[in-house]
Amino acid sequence: MSNVDTLRQGYEAFARGDLDGATEAFADDIRWENPEAPQVPNSGRIDGRDSVKQVFAELPEHWESFNITPDEFIDGGDTVVVLSHSEATARETGKDVKLPWVHVWRFRDGKVAEVQALTDTALAADALGRI
Repeated sequence: MSNVDTLRQGYEAFARGDLDGATEAFADDIRWENPEAPQVPNSGRIDGRDSVKQVFAELPEHWESFNITPDEFIDGGDTVVVLSHSEATARETGKDVKLPWVHVWRFRDGKVAEVQALTDTALAADALGRI
């Protein structure tokens, strides 16, 4: 199975709410980097599969609904870039938002070792009522 196929399965599992399946291909010591934006939840670096999984599990605390859809996979072998978007409703404000995402996935020994997640943090903070 290619790295792109592995990621497709992970996005599909996340969409079903299957966090074990979504994180199955993650290395135990994965490093996940979100934008440094204190006005949005879970900003900055998250270390370890269990910690990343916990962040995923906490999304409903901030978002009444949160769906992410991959739009394009750019296959660079051990580095795969996924252009995607999420549609979400903020729990506190009830605002709907569509956020663009870029995920840069880096594989090591067949497992996801590093992820860099990029999005419009101002748009997310506005929906959450934090601007």
